[in-house]
Amino acid sequence: MLVKHLLLFAVIVQLLLAEVWAEAPGRTATAEKRATTLTESTASTTITSTNTTFTSTSSTSTSSSSTSSTTTSSTTTTSSETTTTTTTSTSSSTTTTTPPHVFGGEATTDAFEAWLRQWRKFYRYGSPCGLVACLVPLAPERGMPQALKGVRPQVVISEGGAAGGVVSEGMGYGIMIEGLEAVRGSRDALERGLALVKSWLGMVYGPANFEGWVHPFGGGLPGNALSSEDLLTWPYGISSIRDLTGPAIAGLPAWKFPLDQCDGDCNGTATDGDQDALLGMIYLAAALGYPDDFVDMVMRTVITFASADLGFPDIYRTLPGGERIFVPKMGSSWGGLTPDSGAYKTQQAPWCYSPGYFGPAHYRTFRDFARSRWRPKFKSYLPKHINSKPSTLEELLAAFDGAVTSGYNILYYSSCYSGAVSNWVGVKAACGEDGSGSGLNCEGVPWKYTPYVGSEKRTCNASGTAFGQFGADASRAPWRIAMDHVLYRNESRLVTMYDRDGKVDESITFGSQEYLNRIVGQYVRHSKCNGGKAGDCLTPDSNPPYSPWKLATAWDSHRRDPVPDLTCDGVPAGRPDNWWGGYMSYPTFSAFVAPFAKITPEESTCWMDTFSCICNVKTDMPTGPICKTTYFDLSQTVISTMIMAMSLTKIEDVQQLFPPDTMPIITKQTLQNGNAQLPVGSSDDTAIWARLLPGGAFSGLAVLSALGLVMRLVYVHRNWWSTEARRDSRRVLHGYDSIEQHHQHHLTSLANGSGHALSRHPLHSFEVQRMEQDLAAMGVDRL
Repeated sequence: MLVKHLLLFAVIVQLLLAEVWAEAPGRTATAEKRATTLTESTASTTITSTNTTFTSTSSTSTSSSSTSSTTTSSTTTTSSETTTTTTTSTSSSTTTTTPPHVFGGEATTDAFEAWLRQWRKFYRYGSPCGLVACLVPLAPERGMPQALKGVRPQVVISEGGAAGGVVSEGMGYGIMIEGLEAVRGSRDALERGLALVKSWLGMVYGPANFEGWVHPFGGGLPGNALSSEDLLTWPYGISSIRDLTGPAIAGLPAWKFPLDQCDGDCNGTATDGDQDALLGMIYLAAALGYPDDFVDMVMRTVITFASADLGFPDIYRTLPGGERIFVPKMGSSWGGLTPDSGAYKTQQAPWCYSPGYFGPAHYRTFRDFARSRWRPKFKSYLPKHINSKPSTLEELLAAFDGAVTSGYNILYYSSCYSGAVSNWVGVKAACGEDGSGSGLNCEGVPWKYTPYVGSEKRTCNASGTAFGQFGADASRAPWRIAMDHVLYRNESRLVTMYDRDGKVDESITFGSQEYLNRIVGQYVRHSKCNGGKAGDCLTPDSNPPYSPWKLATAWDSHRRDPVPDLTCDGVPAGRPDNWWGGYMSYPTFSAFVAPFAKITPEESTCWMDTFSCICNVKTDMPTGPICKTTYFDLSQTVISTMIMAMSLTKIEDVQQLFPPDTMPIITKQTLQNGNAQLPVGSSDDTAIWARLLPGGAFSGLAVLSALGLVMRLVYVHRNWWSTEARRDSRRVLHGYDSIEQHHQHHLTSLANGSGHALSRHPLHSFEVQRMEQDLAAMGVDRL
């Protein structure tokens, strides 16, 4: 009887609190709430009362070449005590301080959740064929990881030009987003991620009886059974690996499906999509608790990425100091250091590279996953050198580090002080005694002539975007570097920089924070408002009301007095693509996660909240002048807001949250029982409920109700006693609630913009003109 009374009391109190819960400032309805959150030791965004430090955990790293030690001071502040720990280390003669990264407030979190809902509208089921359009092949389930068996596959539908149908780029974005959300406790994200991975494996497996293609075709050549599995068969590298028993295939797919859309040119992988998908797979493995069969599949994918997309183990250059450098290719058949002649001749423009493909956080994560999850049996998956000598795990790990080093050095020589970076640049460093460039490795410096291709200053490009211009391909560089800063803050700031001749140049300081600060500085110096002050940028007296034109001036090259540093020696081809395209502007917003010396962390947070309020996300369809929900615009928007909303977790922290011997989301019993699979969309939480019911139904419900009561009380308490920064976030958010009534009539055409027709990436000449005409019709004043 007492239990029943307690249960009734708890339910009544919760009902009374429901109104407070629903009306909490800045709260928006979501399809699901996170089941777990990061602990304060790994991610915290509270403001301490001392020294206005915007974090409860901060660290400082000091380096010096005079000793062989590194000093790291870590201070953790709570309401009652402060604890300081110090360790020592050094690696260079430069002394640096590594402040914490910064994140947006409630406005940013709400924006990310809204954009994520929009993004998931591009997902479609990929089976059963006949009932739905099967745009990608279905791989046989025999040999698949147990977590994928019985899962109904899904695909990401892209749109516009070469991005129509299903492309590995869109699949990569989807798998990465869902994997990062899954490790934060989202069951829905886990299920969606597994469904996308299953389709990815179908793409690797390939279709039956299509113009001579054979299984697996991966990123290989049509009609050649060895081209995806044999290192020495063109193209160089392996893009698919069978498991030790034979039937299960993992690896990298052709870049586009259906295969009949490309006039015979759908073959070959695309490095950008491959690395995003692989990152998501690693995080899905962590969310599952690292089952052996799933780890095996992911490890084979790691090795195929290194081989097909980096050129491991033989396509590299050696710097004067002996450092071995790998340059990311643009796919299995071209780009990077792929030779321009010989048996492994590039399929497209030789010695071409896109800084927008560079994913340093990805490569570091692949390295750490391979190191921590390696098993002796995986040695047989490693490709041999061209001289038949076996490659090793140590070489694999070094290849990922070499790709990070080369990527930052090339970025340095292909970017401006504003952070603008070239779509395409040259990395020519030919090998071969006759100068033909047919060799795979030799001494050389890939960035010697960057941004040009060789001493002749030739150019190259692909995907319909221009050489030497800050445009659609390059626009992804800011968020990729922002991910590196968030996930590998210390490591990403201590990059070894080299001069044009490949010698260490200690006068160059460059890394994630230095690059991101260039973008932040461009906004701080050249915007017509202060985004760090709530309500200063999006004002009702703009034309139209709440227009972000004051922010756009930081990147406006169309004015009579254009802002400086949008072009330079590293970006020589002309003015950038239009900031008013979301695919250009949103990635730059993510740069504010890196602290900038000239503004406070609280101001950085307010800048991100200001950006997040440009669009009204409280409606079914976001409205605003840079709020398109077309494929490429939306992909860049959701990823950028995800980074700003503190949704990234370093893989080591995931291991601490979910140890390998636990299964936080799907129970081990479910995965071990092949006849009890959890289908996508299932709401079977029996295992979880069984743990929570301690004996009887009433007792279990009482416990759950009491837990809910405590959670609600804590939530209300935190809202009543929130910090000044969170109140600023709410002022920004609520200050623009009226944006819908001002924008609804004017911006419908932009919010529902049509697809792109010229290339894989949107907004080329005719679309820029159309956008500017629309903006002019709205009366947007950007002068």
